[in-house]
Amino acid sequence: MRHGCWLIGLSLALVACADQVGDEDLDDEAWLDGKGDGASGSNIAATHLDVDLAGMRAVATIELERNGNVALEIGDLEIQDVTDDRGHRKFRIVDGKLLVSRVRGPLVVGYAFRQHDNADGLLPGGSTVTWPYFCGNVFPCHAQPADGTRFSLALSGVAGDKTALYPAEIAAEAPPYQLAWAVGAYAKLELGETTAGTKVAAYYLPRGKTAATTGTRHLRAVFDWYEQTLGAYSFGREVASVSVVWGEGLFGGMEHHPMWHVAVDAMSDEVTHAHEAAHGWFGDGVRIRCWEDFVLSEGTTSYLAARALSVVAGREADVWAEYRAELDAAIAEGGAPAWPRGCNQIDILEDKLFTNLPYMQGAFFYRDVAAVVGVDVLDAVIGRFYVAHRNRAAGMQDMIDAIKADTGFDPTPIAEARLRRKF
Repeated sequence: MRHGCWLIGLSLALVACADQVGDEDLDDEAWLDGKGDGASGSNIAATHLDVDLAGMRAVATIELERNGNVALEIGDLEIQDVTDDRGHRKFRIVDGKLLVSRVRGPLVVGYAFRQHDNADGLLPGGSTVTWPYFCGNVFPCHAQPADGTRFSLALSGVAGDKTALYPAEIAAEAPPYQLAWAVGAYAKLELGETTAGTKVAAYYLPRGKTAATTGTRHLRAVFDWYEQTLGAYSFGREVASVSVVWGEGLFGGMEHHPMWHVAVDAMSDEVTHAHEAAHGWFGDGVRIRCWEDFVLSEGTTSYLAARALSVVAGREADVWAEYRAELDAAIAEGGAPAWPRGCNQIDILEDKLFTNLPYMQGAFFYRDVAAVVGVDVLDAVIGRFYVAHRNRAAGMQDMIDAIKADTGFDPTPIAEARLRRKF
């Protein structure tokens, strides 16, 4: 039955239709006051950003999965204007969220943003970091990683002597922290194409060529191994490791595919490049359902980096020796279990889940399983898992179940010993 007003008696019909239109035009005051059912808000389908770096202003055009009430995390953004298909809209900001009711069509938000110093937004070095839940300091968002979103991005106001590196589009659903940009005096190192035709490169900053060359000497082969072993890459036909300045003493990388970031101090480290590249399959390609499933992202990519470097560079012994040292240090330091129970009941930073335990215990979990079922068999299981869950959210229990279903071996005792234990 098509929804509408039935003309049963002219006067009754006019009153009914008028009431219907009037109700839709009115704002939902309970929602605007922050008293509505937060779970009923519409999710984000796509976010299109037009960013002026010189003016530190931006416009976000947000496509919703359906019309309705919206609550968007905005961090310390200064909201200047909100419109939809009905024109300028009333909005309120409650507990760090932009609340707009009964949105029709794309929601357009004009805002100003600020520089941040603690890896939680736009950094002084010219790049952005929004992991794990700081996307609201750069654009209105839903920070939960399970909420996949498509993106487009345009940057203006870039200084003439600098290059801005960013994906113009992320067409596959991605976690909210995946989008990023980096601005600097970059030079490009071409690394070649994979068998599937993906172009691989690295971008380095002044005086960084030697480190970039060292750290990425096997990156094309590593990426090719991922494509051939796990399945097709989701985020385009050109990828790159991008050197960024995070600050003194900060080491590692961030999974901003297809142009993932690597701290300038880590550019010479092959494991970091291989690890961040693997996030195109796990963490980004397969999102985590809950923060407690962090190990599905980091443990899997740590294992895959070791596997890839073992196959293409013969580095099995030294990578696993490095992992063993990192695991021993992580155990000594302590923290939350690598795989806590529950779903989004933990704060990944405050409750010490963001330690090396999910990375290293996760990697050794897979190594222990491979010792039973065989490394090639486990490679195939992980590849089938990726294909089955590609561009969707999954949990670590799904991986446990997949290993058991595919091999007949139940890895639950290993998971309990490795991943559930608190140190």
